[in-house]
Amino acid sequence: MKRNIFSLLLCLLLLAALVLPVSAAPDLPMVVDNAGLLSDAERNALKEKAQSLRTEYEMDVVILTVDSLEGKTPQDYADDYYDDNGYGYGEDYSGLLFLLAMEERDWYISTCGDTIYAITDYGVQKLGEAALSGLSAGAYYEAFDAYLNALPSYLNAFQSGHPIDGYADYSGDYYHGERDTVVHYRRSPNLLISILIGLVAAGVTVGVMAVSMNSKRPQRSASSYLKAGSFRLRTHQDLFLYSNVSKTRRQENNGGHSGGGGSSVHHSSGGRSHGGGGGKF
Repeated sequence: MKRNIFSLLLCLLLLAALVLPVSAAPDLPMVVDNAGLLSDAERNALKEKAQSLRTEYEMDVVILTVDSLEGKTPQDYADDYYDDNGYGYGEDYSGLLFLLAMEERDWYISTCGDTIYAITDYGVQKLGEAALSGLSAGAYYEAFDAYLNALPSYLNAFQSGHPIDGYADYSGDYYHGERDTVVHYRRSPNLLISILIGLVAAGVTVGVMAVSMNSKRPQRSASSYLKAGSFRLRTHQDLFLYSNVSKTRRQENNGGHSGGGGSSVHHSSGGRSHGGGGGKF
C-alpha cells in the first residue's frame, strides 16, 4: 500500500514538472520611440501587440526609432542595441528588432536565435515592404502595425517546419512554399529541467518496482533457458540483403542571396550571431 502511494506521488511530481512555465516576460520595453514619432496611445497599442507576439511565439519583438545612428551602420546599431539592452528570449536570445533611423531614413530588421531561421532574408525584405508605404508617407504607427500583422505568417510557417523563403525558387519568381531546410527546434532551459525531473522520478519509480520483484534472479547466459542437447546448428551462411544510399541536394547560389535561400548570418560586436537586412524609406 505504501509503495503504491509513493508511486502515485512520483507520478504527480512528473506531471507538475511538465507544466512548469516556460519563461516570465522580462521588464523590457518592446517599443522604444527615441525619435518621438508615436503618440502615447499608438505606442501602447504597439507594445500590447508586440508583447502578445512574444508570449505566443516565445521570441522578443522590439521596435526602435532613433534620430541618428551615431556613426554606426544600421546593422551594427540594431545588433548592438538588441544585445546591449538585454533582449532575447530563452538561452539562444531569440527575437527580432525593427530599427527606424530618421537621419538617413534607414530601416533595418535584426534577427537573433531561432528567429534567424524563422525570418529568412526573403522574409526580412517582405516584412520591410509591408511597412514601407506607411514609412514613406510618414504614417509610422500604420507602418509598424502592418509589420507586426505580417509577422505571424512567417512565425507559424517556421513552427510547422517549413519556413517561408521565396529565394528558394531558382526561376527568380517568389513563392511561399517548401524548400530544403534544416528545422531548428526551440530549446528552453525550463523544459530541460522538466525532462530531467521526469527522468529522475521515473527512475526512482522503476527502482522501487524492481526491488519489490525479488522472486526472479538474472541468468548470466542464454544457455540457461535451453534444454540441453535441443539445439544443433547444421549450417550457416552470410547473406547480403540490401543497402541504403542517402543523397542531399547541393544548394545553389541565386543572384547574391545566401545559399539560394535561408538567412545570411553575421556576428555583432559582442560576438552573438544575428541575421537581418534593411533598406531606405
